[in-house]
Amino acid sequence: MSTYLAHYWSLYSEFINVFKDLKYKNIPVALMTNFYQQINDELRSDMEQTGFEMKLNDSRIKQPEEIQPFFEKLAAPFKQPLQANADGKTLINLDYTRIPEKRLSEYFSRDRTLILSRSRAPEYFGIPNVWIGGFKSDTSLASEELIRRAASIFAEYEGHPAFGNAFFTDTFMKRIPGIVDAIETVSNLYDQIPVTTVLIGTSEDVGSRSLAVVGAMRGIPSICFQHGILMGEEAFIPVFSSHVGVYGEYEKRWFMARGLEENRIAVTGHPRYDEIFTSERLSNDSFYEEYELDPNKTTLLLATGPKLDAEKIAALITELVAGGKFQLIIKPHPWELSKKLISLYTNLESKTNSVHVIKDRKTDIRDLIVNSDGVISSLSTLALEGLLMNKPVFVYHFIQANREYNYYNTLDHYIQNDPADLIQTISLYFSSETERFNYEDVKSKFLQQSYTIEHSGNALTALISNLTRVNPE
Repeated sequence: MSTYLAHYWSLYSEFINVFKDLKYKNIPVALMTNFYQQINDELRSDMEQTGFEMKLNDSRIKQPEEIQPFFEKLAAPFKQPLQANADGKTLINLDYTRIPEKRLSEYFSRDRTLILSRSRAPEYFGIPNVWIGGFKSDTSLASEELIRRAASIFAEYEGHPAFGNAFFTDTFMKRIPGIVDAIETVSNLYDQIPVTTVLIGTSEDVGSRSLAVVGAMRGIPSICFQHGILMGEEAFIPVFSSHVGVYGEYEKRWFMARGLEENRIAVTGHPRYDEIFTSERLSNDSFYEEYELDPNKTTLLLATGPKLDAEKIAALITELVAGGKFQLIIKPHPWELSKKLISLYTNLESKTNSVHVIKDRKTDIRDLIVNSDGVISSLSTLALEGLLMNKPVFVYHFIQANREYNYYNTLDHYIQNDPADLIQTISLYFSSETERFNYEDVKSKFLQQSYTIEHSGNALTALISNLTRVNPE
């Protein structure tokens, strides 16, 4: 673990220990907050320094393999053994699950499935819809009491690096009403609707986490999909669902190294990728005209991301197109578009007709991939999509971070942290048949450990059937 992550888990465990008796419906409220979002830049900087742990008094997690067991011990008093419910239905939380419409109707029948959403619509994609707002009730008095108690606890830790940090304390206390509301709402839902299993797309948000945790109190199995490649581990561990559906063997080893039992991990892939294998995506004859591209140049899709080294990404773009062989379609990350942080790319676009920036957030990234000759990507899920779509993918590691990211490391020299080295790698690939042959071997080895499931829906429904002994179709 990096210095920051070691201190993150130490602080997280101390936070849980200090607030373990602050409960609603027997669930520790501290367990339900998205902890890493309570850490601001000031506290994060402090946690990146050696010696931070000396400021803590009651931390328990010291090694990666201790992470999940620590939280399992906390949840043990309220968890019940999983129970099959022949009369129940599969409940799919619409938020974050990202199952394509076609796959929902293909894999799940309307008779045995319910969609849970924030909409009052009677159904989604032919499947009955349940409005989450219909199960809410007034929890204001309970929230006020918990906030008062939380403030009293924080007052005892005035000099603590986190508990004395105004952003940390305010964020937690502001979240208490939402946490209490989510627990109460999900409890009411389970009281009124028989559920045999729950599908969630993440456990970062309080609604999804409540579906898993309150479900555990009633013996309801839950499956959390992997919502992206494993970058920030704080977004994936601890696991709150009874099971996780992961992309490949890489993730299975990753979760086990952090203490999650092997029998709770299923390599299911994700239904969002099934269409890559089952639906032919044709090239667009008007693609070059639409983006004003030169048909005599090699077209590369460059996908960006937040927190990149601006000098490195500028050097990569400038030097790559300077030779006249390549042209770039730049697809900024949605976060960059929403924050209007794309001036670096648009400034470069204004200087050459070999750089084209996609500003429309609705542009289908897979259409860009299939119509490009290759993909250049940051450490993101898009690189995996490019590999699955059989495009040459070159990964740049230009992220400024407080930990190592090794997901793409087995791509050998096709991942680089120096712009010049990456440009040399790209140029060699497009000029050497031997290099292209070598790339195919590296790519195949990478995908063998990272993603081999071509029909994720089948793997997922098989897992549901195994957990509930009820076929969801």
